[in-house]
Amino acid sequence: MVPQMEISSAKFKGRSCFKDSWAGFDEFKPITVIIGRNNTGKSRLLEFVEHLCEGKPTKKKWQLSLTGNMDEDFLKSCFPMNMSGGELGGHHWDSHGRHLIDVFVEWKANGGQITLETELPNDNPRVGHSQAKARQSNVSQSLSRVQLPFKGKQFKHLLADRDVQPEVAVVELSLASNGVGATNIVRRYITSTSLNRDLIQAKLLEALNEIFSGDGAFTEVQVQMHDGGDDENWEIFLGEESKGLISLSQSGSGLKTIFLVLLNLIALPELENSEPSGFVFAFEELENNLHPALQRRLMDYISEYSERHSATFFLTTHSNVTLDFFSRLDSAQIIHVSHDGKSAHTRTIEAHFDRAGIITELGAKPSDLLQANGVLWLEGPSDRVYLNRWIDIYSDGQLVEGQHYQCAYYGGAVLARMQFTDEESADDELTNLLRVNPNIAVVCDGDRTAETGEGSHIKGRVKRVKEEVAKIKNGHIWITDAKEIENYLTLVSVQGFSKATPNTSPKKRGRFFPSETSTSNYLKDQLGRKSVDKVELAMHAAPLMTKADLDGRFDLSVEVMKIVETIKAWNA
Repeated sequence: MVPQMEISSAKFKGRSCFKDSWAGFDEFKPITVIIGRNNTGKSRLLEFVEHLCEGKPTKKKWQLSLTGNMDEDFLKSCFPMNMSGGELGGHHWDSHGRHLIDVFVEWKANGGQITLETELPNDNPRVGHSQAKARQSNVSQSLSRVQLPFKGKQFKHLLADRDVQPEVAVVELSLASNGVGATNIVRRYITSTSLNRDLIQAKLLEALNEIFSGDGAFTEVQVQMHDGGDDENWEIFLGEESKGLISLSQSGSGLKTIFLVLLNLIALPELENSEPSGFVFAFEELENNLHPALQRRLMDYISEYSERHSATFFLTTHSNVTLDFFSRLDSAQIIHVSHDGKSAHTRTIEAHFDRAGIITELGAKPSDLLQANGVLWLEGPSDRVYLNRWIDIYSDGQLVEGQHYQCAYYGGAVLARMQFTDEESADDELTNLLRVNPNIAVVCDGDRTAETGEGSHIKGRVKRVKEEVAKIKNGHIWITDAKEIENYLTLVSVQGFSKATPNTSPKKRGRFFPSETSTSNYLKDQLGRKSVDKVELAMHAAPLMTKADLDGRFDLSVEVMKIVETIKAWNA
């Protein structure tokens, strides 16, 4: 019997551009998004994924680093219940195996050699040095036969350089990573009496229209043979009401990409008589020649497909739209591939502010926001963490950044150089953010330190922006009644952030951060800190916030609900 154990992480080194450090996956999720600049090693990482589908870690000359927790079934292959004595001594299961259940182990595999890096714990005083060494040996031998994470799954690859062209009819059907074979698969399903043509002409067509919703409506999928010439070439045609049949080979590359994705997801499982859960799909740069709204619908389809069919996806991308979409999903992870000039490296993007930094590296432009449903303009990254959390709470999880709205930063004092106004009223000396997207919501700190008198008024630049936004249809501005966003933190949300134990939540107009004009502030008085990374604080506090706590925080619930309704209007 082959020992089974779930591998929790898998890495490699010494191949292609990954020379010096271990690269790969700290964990496995249904969807993995791989990002990085060109020629850093994203495609090589997909080769590693393909290797993980092939079986044993000793099958090829890969240097692997693997981890997992030893479960009872695996340990019984190491320490059988019907054996005793020998180098181990005692009853193999009672004296050894059962003591190691759920123990985390790390091991290296290099060809046929297995090295157990973890020293196994010993809670049995009767187990001496020689017996402990025999334990290590038994576990190592069984680890050499543990199968890689995707053993038995079929690896289906779609290259960035792909196409759909006319093809000569063949009997054997297959779909190559560059798209070759697509026409023959469609031809065979539509014309053969032994295959279900509705798979293409109904199911695939329905999915195509779902993704293209608003950008096109297709009425049929057909194949026709070109007459004349030495070869009898077949071609795929898509029907549109206003245009008739249009050849797919002469259509745009974006349409071809979506068609090939759907052929992989809908036709291949039936063609190969396998459930979708039996596949690992590796798709490269699906965003090519797709505008942001179409990208989001394609990613939404992939996300729902993965959840519905327990299918696994690896997606390489340069698109901040794709990154934004999947960065909010628990079912997805983001891997950043970089190159230091000597070797490629991988890093799992753990936190939102880290991901935001990667978006900058990828070159997010205002043009990416033009086709967003609407833009929520914020002062900075920490505000983004809070607002996303509050919108999630007050929309009951219905609104998600990257799908229903996009966040962008105007940056504090920079607001003085910004405006939100129509072209006729625009000041040429100011940057008009309304040009980026006409659907806007703005959040500004009130910066008020008193209820009345001096310190109770908003700043002139904020007052100006308020007047501008008031004139915009589907626009909204929230000028915080509290001094700033951090004043809305609840007592529960700041517990455990520092060694100090706070006993009260921030006051509405109290100073949260240190100031040259005041020695008293919440950060010092309650959290015992002289300074803080705002995003670090936000990442700690936001997940701990609940609707019950927030409902009592000044004007928060009323204003966030207005933002929620504004976003819903953008998406109506």
